[in-house]
Amino acid sequence: MEGNKTLIIVGGPTASGKTALAIRLARHYGTEVLSADSRQFYREMSIGTAKPTPEELQQVKHHFIDSLSIGEAYTVGDFERDALKVLDEIFQTHSVAVVTGGSGLYLKALCEGLDAFPETPVEVRDALETLYLKKGLGALQEELRTADPVYYHTVDLKNPHRLIRALAVCRVSGQPFSSFRKKQFSERSFRPIYLELSWERAELYRRIDQRVLSMMEKGLLEEARTLLPHENLTALQTVGYQELFPYLQGETTLEEAVSLIQQNSRRYAKRQLTWSRRDGFWKHVHPSEWTSILQYLDFSISGLISWRQESFIDQDKGREQESLRLVIQTPDRLLAEVHYQNTRKGLALTPAEYPGEELARWLLHEMIYRAEGKPLTALLDPEWEPLLEAFAFRPLTRGEMNSVEAALAGRYPLVRPWKKG
Repeated sequence: MEGNKTLIIVGGPTASGKTALAIRLARHYGTEVLSADSRQFYREMSIGTAKPTPEELQQVKHHFIDSLSIGEAYTVGDFERDALKVLDEIFQTHSVAVVTGGSGLYLKALCEGLDAFPETPVEVRDALETLYLKKGLGALQEELRTADPVYYHTVDLKNPHRLIRALAVCRVSGQPFSSFRKKQFSERSFRPIYLELSWERAELYRRIDQRVLSMMEKGLLEEARTLLPHENLTALQTVGYQELFPYLQGETTLEEAVSLIQQNSRRYAKRQLTWSRRDGFWKHVHPSEWTSILQYLDFSISGLISWRQESFIDQDKGREQESLRLVIQTPDRLLAEVHYQNTRKGLALTPAEYPGEELARWLLHEMIYRAEGKPLTALLDPEWEPLLEAFAFRPLTRGEMNSVEAALAGRYPLVRPWKKG
């Protein structure tokens, strides 16, 4: 996915501050924002979807906010098509665009493309909708458990839209839905940079609970009351509305409903975090790291961060091996360099000049991601010691020192930050 245009993706769990950071970045780069939140599309759903305020919408131009009515069908494929058209228009006059939202599938569709699935006749989807309305979510879940146990253990089981989509493919093809998920990327004319807002878990949950209370103060209950006649629409199978509908029908108390919204919002945040962890390319950032975020983005956008693929002869093995260098270099000096050598010595990291903790952390993360998910052992230059805590480094055990020749008698720590895939 190469090109001279850059798409900054601002992701993160609910209530993490995506809207504020996206607007701040768009203002800094003088560009526009696309929403990839599948519920902010709908005009009738404002408070419960935490749409940007009118004041925020005036600061930068937004796309895909209030673009649909709740009764209109709109698929992730529709979004992919329409969003790419909008980006083509933005990139006519801007080199950078910003997209934000907590709907991981929509972000994936925009940046990578969707897998090719067989067409599903409308009568098949209608039959599944009827099954859902008559027998509830459990009937869809049970059928999916039998038809595609692999997808059953990865999908959001509380999302009827995704269950119906998967089951329609299973019924039409006779094959598991997961068998069509080939993960083949589509070429894009822009280069994505992924930023994920990250908070300590306790602070994130506090923010979620407080935002729910704020939504109630702003009139979420009245908004839900106006939408009650449409409660069975897919758009309204959404946290914040589904918990209030039973209260409006006299089945629970308001206090219980609000508490349930908070609980389900926290669960939704956990699912969002699980989704992003499957992809190793997200840079974890905090709003307080604004200067470092801009530094990293400016390096990336300007091309000062470059990758150098090289080959060398491994003297021990007597054959050619690959070497990969991540370099940050201005016209007059080398700022930092990280080196990956595809040998049994693992991942060797050597900074030319320590560039600051946040930026160095993201460079280390970038190299780990570029190592293509291999189980990693890493040699860490002493200058990188401030990064130990961020990646939960630990000293080598004696057994590990015996098995990892590159440990150089234990003078460096061994790290296994994550294994992709």
